[in-house]
Amino acid sequence: MTFLVPFLIILIIIFSIVRILRSGRMKKILQGSRLRWMLGGYVAILLICTGVSPLLPDKEVTYKVIKNSQDLDKESTELYEAAIEGNIDKVDNKYINKRWSFGYEEQELTIATENNELINTAVIVERKTVNDGKIEALHFKTRSGVNNMEITELEKPIRAELKGNTLTIKNPEKVKLKFSQFQHAFTVNQFTGEKPFSRSTHFYGGTSILYLKIPKDLKLVDHSYINYQFIE
Repeated sequence: MTFLVPFLIILIIIFSIVRILRSGRMKKILQGSRLRWMLGGYVAILLICTGVSPLLPDKEVTYKVIKNSQDLDKESTELYEAAIEGNIDKVDNKYINKRWSFGYEEQELTIATENNELINTAVIVERKTVNDGKIEALHFKTRSGVNNMEITELEKPIRAELKGNTLTIKNPEKVKLKFSQFQHAFTVNQFTGEKPFSRSTHFYGGTSILYLKIPKDLKLVDHSYINYQFIE
């Protein structure tokens, strides 16, 4: 029912203007042609807005609502603390974005990035207690949001590729998101008191962690300028 409020306001305005224009007192005031054109134009704008509004796109995509942004901060803190303390197995599986498992028997592993670009994720390395010939990788990601709408499912995971003795870490594929926001027309804002451009957009990117489990004696050769953190 709330969508009918602007139309009711417009109809009330039009009705009021028509009554004023028909009153004998206003006929004397409105003898100037310029003023008549101004009022006539204003009424025309109101009528056009009323007719065009039902034709606006009404297709909507519903996103999960983030009720409290502090919950996002808490999730990120808990994930990071669990990772650096080596308690990654206690992290909720809902934060696991992707898993990899690579068979690897060599003594050294070179870490590189695609085109030497910076990686927008923390990299934490845990050495296993055995040389099992396997490199395991997990990408963890907490929730992301725009204006209290959760957009986590729209994001892509980071990419990892093993070729020869080089593990290449790549940033996620870029996703282009467009958001539109409808506001009341200025004719309605005159009565609601809402100021133009009063709404702002805020974005929360969440925390991204790549957790590597490597064989006990595997030597890492860094060609990526990544700031690793090793689990002690």
